Amino acid sequence: MTVVAQTAISADTQSALLLSAPFRNRSKEGPAPLTPLEYNELAAALHAESMRPGDLLDPSAASSLPKLVARISGNMRDRLTADRLIRLLERGGQLALALTHWTSSGIWIVSRADETYPSRYKRKLGRSAPPIVYGIGPPALIERGGLAVVGSREPDASSQEYTERLGRWAGSSNVQIVSGAARGVDETSMVACINAGGTALGIVAERLLKLSMRREFREGILADRLTLISSFDPDSGFNVGNAMGRNRWIYALADRALVVACSEGRGGTWAGAVEALKRRELVYVRTGNPARPGNDALVAHGASPGPIEFSELFTLPVVPDPP
Repeated sequence: MTVVAQTAISADTQSALLLSAPFRNRSKEGPAPLTPLEYNELAAALHAESMRPGDLLDPSAASSLPKLVARISGNMRDRLTADRLIRLLERGGQLALALTHWTSSGIWIVSRADETYPSRYKRKLGRSAPPIVYGIGPPALIERGGLAVVGSREPDASSQEYTERLGRWAGSSNVQIVSGAARGVDETSMVACINAGGTALGIVAERLLKLSMRREFREGILADRLTLISSFDPDSGFNVGNAMGRNRWIYALADRALVVACSEGRGGTWAGAVEALKRRELVYVRTGNPARPGNDALVAHGASPGPIEFSELFTLPVVPDPP
């Protein structure tokens, strides 16, 4: 495979980037990009006015912004001022530089208004779906679903061996692994699956560009067996909030999940699993490992004990998408 740079993005995606992307070279004196919550409020106002994000790129759109902002209620209206929106939309030069940087590295970009945006995000997350998705690798893997595998960045020996066996089984059984691409359980499951001839989807919380250049992942991308995606700037560093926030995106893109190793009551793996269970996601957990009592504690929160045979993970029906 040759990584082909995206040659164009839609007007809707351009607008979404101008409004919400931070850009590495952003002036500290400029307006803060919209948060996902702020963008959602603006998107709702646009819908109410029968407008699309791309319509804001028209020079005449400035005159309609006061009416648009008037549809936003409460304190949010004070934050989403017409002046702030105009100044964000004027960042065309910064956007051009960023797009050159991203697309020359093989990054593709879609926004929530695009037809190619991940349909599972829309179905499962609704308005909380991320406004922008950056990716590298075959976009088609996003719609394949599969098994979410999550766990500690520092697994014990038993968990490490279990994860490697699980990844090899998935790769030889045409079951895609969906994970967070972080060190430890995530990376081990993905690489083992790819090496066994399968495919993997990684939802990245930091440094998408740098991560995509790692040998273990680059080979999978070039072989069309791995896609990495993120809803954060491809050059952004580690952020606890980002790492916690992407947990729900991992579960949303999988058919069911298996927790390999977690600590009770703390950490991203525990928090993500508990949140997924509240949304009625189908979550299995490996039990019976004395080194990981947090795993057994998840059962009390509604998780199902993982079966002895990996093939049994797919014997129960998929939990339906929320109405």
